Amino acid sequence: MADKFNKNSSSDDINEFFAEFDKVDEAADPQPQKPQTPEKPKNPESEPTPAPSRTARAAENSRAKRSKEKAASEASSKKSKKKGKKKEKKPMSKKKKVFTIIGLAILALILIGVIYVGALILTAGTHSIDADNIYTRLYQRSTIYDDEGKEIESVFSEEGNRANVAYEDLPENLVNAIVAIEDKTFWKHHGFNFVRIMGAIKDSVFGGGQISGTSTLSQQLARNVYLSETKSKRSLNRKILEAYYTVLIEKSMSKEQIVEAYLNTIYLGFNCYGVESASQAYFGKSVKKLDLLECAALASLPQSPDAFALVKSYPVGTVEVEKKNILAETDSIVYAYNGDLSSDRRKATLRNMVDQGYITQAEADKALDENLKKSMKISADKGSGFSSYFTDYAIDQITADIMEEYGWPKSEAREFIYRRGLKIYTTMNKSAQKIAEKEFEKSSHFPRVTNVRKDGDGNILNSKTGKIVLYDYDDYFNSKDQFVLKKNEYKKNSDGSITIYKDKRLKFFDITVSGKSDIGLTFKPMYQQKDGKYYTIEDGAISVPQGYKSKDASGNCIISAKFFKDYPKFFKEKDGKLIVSSENCALKQKVVQPQAAIVIMDYKTGGVKAMVGGRGTEGKQIYNRAVQPRQPGSSIKPIAIYSSALQSSYNAAEKGESMSLSNSDGSNWGKYITAGSVINDAPMVVNGRTWPKNWYTGYRGHMTLRTAVQQSVNVCAVKVYQQMGPEFPTSQLKKMGVTTLVEDGNTNDMNPAALALGGMTRGIKPIEMAAAYGIFPNEGTYTEPVAYTKITNSNDEVLFDKTPKTEQVLDKGVAFIMTDILRSVVTNGLGSNASFSGQPVAGKTGTTSDNFDAWFVGFTPQYTASVWIGNDVNIELAEGSAAAARLWRTIMSQVCAGEPRGKYPSQPDDVSKIGGEYYTDGTYSRVAKPKSTSDESESSSSSDKKKGTTKQVERATTQPPATQAPTTKAPTTQAPTTKAPTTNTENNGD
Repeated sequence: MADKFNKNSSSDDINEFFAEFDKVDEAADPQPQKPQTPEKPKNPESEPTPAPSRTARAAENSRAKRSKEKAASEASSKKSKKKGKKKEKKPMSKKKKVFTIIGLAILALILIGVIYVGALILTAGTHSIDADNIYTRLYQRSTIYDDEGKEIESVFSEEGNRANVAYEDLPENLVNAIVAIEDKTFWKHHGFNFVRIMGAIKDSVFGGGQISGTSTLSQQLARNVYLSETKSKRSLNRKILEAYYTVLIEKSMSKEQIVEAYLNTIYLGFNCYGVESASQAYFGKSVKKLDLLECAALASLPQSPDAFALVKSYPVGTVEVEKKNILAETDSIVYAYNGDLSSDRRKATLRNMVDQGYITQAEADKALDENLKKSMKISADKGSGFSSYFTDYAIDQITADIMEEYGWPKSEAREFIYRRGLKIYTTMNKSAQKIAEKEFEKSSHFPRVTNVRKDGDGNILNSKTGKIVLYDYDDYFNSKDQFVLKKNEYKKNSDGSITIYKDKRLKFFDITVSGKSDIGLTFKPMYQQKDGKYYTIEDGAISVPQGYKSKDASGNCIISAKFFKDYPKFFKEKDGKLIVSSENCALKQKVVQPQAAIVIMDYKTGGVKAMVGGRGTEGKQIYNRAVQPRQPGSSIKPIAIYSSALQSSYNAAEKGESMSLSNSDGSNWGKYITAGSVINDAPMVVNGRTWPKNWYTGYRGHMTLRTAVQQSVNVCAVKVYQQMGPEFPTSQLKKMGVTTLVEDGNTNDMNPAALALGGMTRGIKPIEMAAAYGIFPNEGTYTEPVAYTKITNSNDEVLFDKTPKTEQVLDKGVAFIMTDILRSVVTNGLGSNASFSGQPVAGKTGTTSDNFDAWFVGFTPQYTASVWIGNDVNIELAEGSAAAARLWRTIMSQVCAGEPRGKYPSQPDDVSKIGGEYYTDGTYSRVAKPKSTSDESESSSSSDKKKGTTKQVERATTQPPATQAPTTKAPTTQAPTTKAPTTNTENNGD
């Protein structure tokens, strides 16, 4: 240091002055250690001879150099006189220079006084400070656990990947390392190191440079916590506030609390805030398990955390990384060792620890001999191994609960989740989730997209209207992935501009960018076919800059002549076509088709055990089909129609009332609608047209309600609906948690096409279907789906206890009968593909018109689950509900493996078995039994029945042509008129 001053023409007296100044400092605190940490015992025989202190060396060097310079100066003076040169300016006297330094010190004290006065003005209304207050301002990650309390993953926002750790869990070596390298007088000073400040002023005045860093740990803590938004700005106001907060921190907190908060605050690179997060990210273990070298490595990072980060991550293929430095890699990211860059800082940290008495030289040498790279175990940013569907859903549910509980806006609720170090205990069963995700990765489970109608350009058409549903990727782009604008899609104008016609392959829409109007140019949905798989691309855009586009009176888009002058290479003309390079086009992610979703629930507790909302997609907050409505098809029949009919009969019998049921169509209901009621599967004529159709050819005549459910007969479902009307089924669906019903407007669900056949305006979510079916094995009680059970803060204090809402929707007897009917759907009906050994299975299939949507919703004694398969756009599947049932079986058989064979609830006291059928008390009445279903089936086609269990050969039309609201009274000769939704409501019926 003295050499540096001499190089800048400082006098030796000044160096000696500061050397003596340093001696005072060192004498006051020869071993700067934390108070309660005893010094390690040392062996005098093994201790090396202490080297001269820095101040002694400075003084000695100073005297030697002074002697040399004095001789040189005298020689120079004599030489100068001989040559007759100008007399040199008399150097500043020693006394004057000392007074200069004293004057600077006085000015510094005055400045402190000014800062104090300024602080009184600036700090009005600032934050109060105590140890707890500090931690309310420290963002830290929240951790998500499964149903066994095992960690799934952590969630955090910017400056939130932090896990706070208590002082007693901090390694002694880590505390000593950070003090040694960042603030050696930490345990002694009261917030400011004035000796260090004066040294910095000396460096600035006599070294010709800027003032070097003088911040103590307390100052850094004040800056990081209370001035985080302005910590990179240099201003007097910020400095005053920093000093003010530093004083308060020192006054309000112990040294242990300060160093604890500091180590939980600092940024350490690799998106890690705090030493616990960094320890987990770099070394794959808790900070309390770090060794000396690892402690020194972390302590070396705060000076330049991004540059010194021990690990760097790069997208695959973007940076060439030496193989020896690759620590880990995924399909998309390479994790590379970067510890060599901070090697010198690490050595300095260990050297300082030796100099300050925290460790011996032998300990430092041993640490330096170790291989830091071998200690690295990358755990950050590699995810939980699960898709984000479940955790996204859990966070959405928690967000809604926080908003409701505290009245916070969504943004604040999200911030609370991501930044407050919560412990979120979810209902996820890791095993079930892994099984579901594993099976969703297998393409063999999903029907191919084969039965599609295409035009001459390969574009997929709607099978009925002939309109383009998806454009062929190859119709948009050439072999070089360049967009080609066809001759009939544009024209050149005389002024050099071009007009792109509307209603072609590009869409135009008005947007606002930076407060200015603009026109967006986007592609229409397209598909790409590779290796027998279909991929859809929702849309994309051409990036013509703002200010060059306008619309003409017809709505066509005009690109100005100026654009072609400013961007001459954007378009390239060839054979009358305009070609846009791939660099100027952007497409959304390709999504494999068909897509699918599954939800598995514990219907007793409401706990969602597994959720997958798609396949072939990655990332956070991705489109989750498990919580998006789709047309349910015939899977709606048990919850909207048949259970409602049995419940309405039970209600009437309880009151001693009879039901007004019409047998004019040849049905024989009895006094109440029961599982044994006989329904006539015969044509219904609505406004001159036969409606609805069944999935099989023709009609099968008389059958019981149970058989109608087993064979998913559309005509019978509509006839049951006619006896009730829409109000009661709608009310029941809402009690079962269905939130997507449309009851008003010109297009609504108050009709048999929607309620009896599943051709709804919006549809039902897979998660709501799973919950609704849970009422059957749960003795008629609906239990709200929940994704978490409780939330605690970092101190394990419970903030939320999640108790699901429940409601008794069905009588226990009705639920028992419906469970038995749905059990027979699997044993004797169209749901046989869902059956597996080891557990009794019950459930119902569902397929919509043209096989757009395929369902199986069912349950075992342990769980209820819904599976949906379909395309994101309405393209026909090669197979319907049989594929969904097989996937359900494949997943649920593994989920239930190892479980003892379960039983459904036993027969309630209010249920009697008469003539082989179950009835709730008071609802039985004698009816003429129909011929066996097998005999009746032959009258239509035995082959139809056989085919119907695997693929529907006849599309069932669920949209009647009538326009009036449905009547609830049964007709004498034909079906009632019903109001049909304008949306696609056709349904295969299985």
